[in-house]
Amino acid sequence: MSCASPPPTKVELDSAQHQQKLAALQQWQIKGKFGFRSPEQKQSANLSWLQNSDDYQLSLSTILGTSILSLQGNPQWASLKADDETYNGASASELIWQMTGWTIPVEQLPTWIKGQSLKSDKVVLSEQGWITELQPTCINCRGWILRFTDYQAVENYWLPHKIKLTHKKNSVDVTIKINSWETN
Repeated sequence: MSCASPPPTKVELDSAQHQQKLAALQQWQIKGKFGFRSPEQKQSANLSWLQNSDDYQLSLSTILGTSILSLQGNPQWASLKADDETYNGASASELIWQMTGWTIPVEQLPTWIKGQSLKSDKVVLSEQGWITELQPTCINCRGWILRFTDYQAVENYWLPHKIKLTHKKNSVDVTIKINSWETN
């Protein structure tokens, strides 16, 4: 006798309403894995991201819990702590690039992590109504392609649990695998 799995839940979202709901989600926290790959570097880390309106805190650590970097900021400033030194600047992306050589559009991540797009972005929607691919059009993020997979229901939201960012011109891949979401 075999055990039958229940059929997958059928989900149909109104994409515009879903995007509005994601835009209203201003407080959340994720924990998971982070991967960065370029021709020169390869790094994986544990990831913790706390978002509270425009303010964020990002921590990357090794599998043993040793801090790689800690970043906090908002759209006007950023502070990065690595190797017991603190660095301040106007752009989180620039600070990360200066300290690690990683090209990552940090300022856009709070929007993208939720599976949210901006009106001018080019998107591919799934039959369920959420974004599976996004080509951002903002000046600092041109050239990136994002792929969203493994959406799951978290409280009253459908949120991605795996995001892959690819920049073909720079040969950079960033992977964010989310193990847990908390929304407020």
